[in-house]
Amino acid sequence: MPSFVASPEVPCARCGTRVAGLAWGEECRNCQKLHRTRARRLASRISVVAALLLGLDIWLRIPGDSPLRVYGGIAVLVTYLLVYQIASRVALVYLAREPRKEASDA
Repeated sequence: MPSFVASPEVPCARCGTRVAGLAWGEECRNCQKLHRTRARRLASRISVVAALLLGLDIWLRIPGDSPLRVYGGIAVLVTYLLVYQIASRVALVYLAREPRKEASDA
């Protein structure tokens, strides 16, 4: 006889896999992990491009013998880190809005 205290197996909102303890409308751990991985990959690509563009701009504008290039290198590193954080959070929100696969399509 099933227990009325334990939560029933609920289907994942994205893939349809039934998971115990999952709230209605939430995604399973595998789908959440997939979203985080895709968001990190996308954020990494965006932040590398932003850092490279800033590095190129600094390399072209600051003379080679200037000590300001050290500060430019620090700025490139900080730019990479900030853009990575922002892009990963935006990507997580964007990926959550992707159309969900219906359980009948699986």
